[in-house]
Amino acid sequence: MFLKASDHQRHDLKYRFRKVTHNSIFRMVFLYFVLFILSSFILLSFIYWSTVGYIYKQLDHHIEYDMERLQHIYNAGGQEQLIKAIEISLQQKNYESVYLLYNQKSMQILAGNLDKIPQIKNGWHILDLSELTDSPLQKNHSARTLVMPLPGNLIFMNGLDIESAHEQEHMIFNSMITGIAIILILGMIGGFIISISTIKKINLINETISEISEGNLSLRIPTRGTDDDYDLLAININQMLDQINKLMQGVQNISNNIAHDLRTPLSRLRGRLELIQQDCSLETSEGIQYALTETDNLLSTFNALLRINKLESGVQKGHFAQISIDNLLQDVIEFYEPLAEEKGITINIEVNSDARISGDKDMLFQVFTNIFDNTIKYTPHNGSVMICSRAVLVNKKQYVQVIISDSGIGIPEDERAKVLEPFYRLEKHRDHQGNGLGLSLVAAVLKLHQGDIIFNDNKPGLKVTIILPV
Repeated sequence: MFLKASDHQRHDLKYRFRKVTHNSIFRMVFLYFVLFILSSFILLSFIYWSTVGYIYKQLDHHIEYDMERLQHIYNAGGQEQLIKAIEISLQQKNYESVYLLYNQKSMQILAGNLDKIPQIKNGWHILDLSELTDSPLQKNHSARTLVMPLPGNLIFMNGLDIESAHEQEHMIFNSMITGIAIILILGMIGGFIISISTIKKINLINETISEISEGNLSLRIPTRGTDDDYDLLAININQMLDQINKLMQGVQNISNNIAHDLRTPLSRLRGRLELIQQDCSLETSEGIQYALTETDNLLSTFNALLRINKLESGVQKGHFAQISIDNLLQDVIEFYEPLAEEKGITINIEVNSDARISGDKDMLFQVFTNIFDNTIKYTPHNGSVMICSRAVLVNKKQYVQVIISDSGIGIPEDERAKVLEPFYRLEKHRDHQGNGLGLSLVAAVLKLHQGDIIFNDNKPGLKVTIILPV
């Protein structure tokens, strides 16, 4: 059955997210980006606190200097000179200065620009000016003040309106936030450019190697002539591929020569045995018939070996056309029904994929006949076989899934990958006739069709799943 659209979209998003997050280049760029932002934030924070601290430190120095000046005037001229000096300072219309001189005993304000006496002790304080003065110019302002006692029950408070300092602090903070935003944007753009450039280079290598693994052994990774790390990697991979191709051609030539050289004398031997069989006794004829059977098995082995070599080397491409998988399965089932009836094997059929794929009909027929041959061969008498086909949708691509299940002896899990290797046979299968090349041929044909084969336990028996793209 086809997946629902919403389920498919969620699956597609998960697949894309997983593909991106599991990309090593993405992780490296993301880590660099995080470290870059963190270091920039630490640096800008240090600059911010240093600058703001310097501003308030300068305010304290100014207040201390003015306090020493006025205290010196008081020590030299007394209360009247101090009041006069405060009034002169206020006449300069410096709205940042805050003064208050009052008698602690009578709580009388003697001089200054505050209308109320704050309840504070000696030392440094931050005061809310809106509670101490009615001046609209200092509404919602704060002041940094220094309070000191003077002889004669006098309390003198000297300070500065720090609203301008707050504005400078806010300006620096906003500049820091803007700087972080600019760094963030530039870092993202730079990381995106670096990651895209690197991913393109790596994807080019991956795509080339993927095409080579599919049989195009003459393909090589292109170089740009920049002599950088990627060019050096491409050159080394190309040299390795040249060496592998040379070794593979040597092995294939040896195996092909052996198969060709032995197939010719075997064919002659078979013909000679047939001539002898016509002019001999019954007993001798039976012996010759056995020799003919063994000769046919050897010829079948060499033919299969040659065909596998052609498929794996890419020499044999096949005659691809649009074919119906359901019709192909019906033909295979009809071909094996008589053999299944002899063993009392029940074949259950559920083919309803209605899918047509691009493939070589003869090759795919060979695939399913090889699998059916093994299924009938290793399923006991009065057993059962189930064949079903269905269309599936994975990552927006349509596939045909053919499942062949039996109630036979099965294949151990640790040997399922090995049975696809040439000449590999299970120990419990060695009493059956065969050469161990049937499933190797199946794997070679499916690789040519960009398909896959999966073995699972059918409990009891074996479940073979064949997947082909539509």
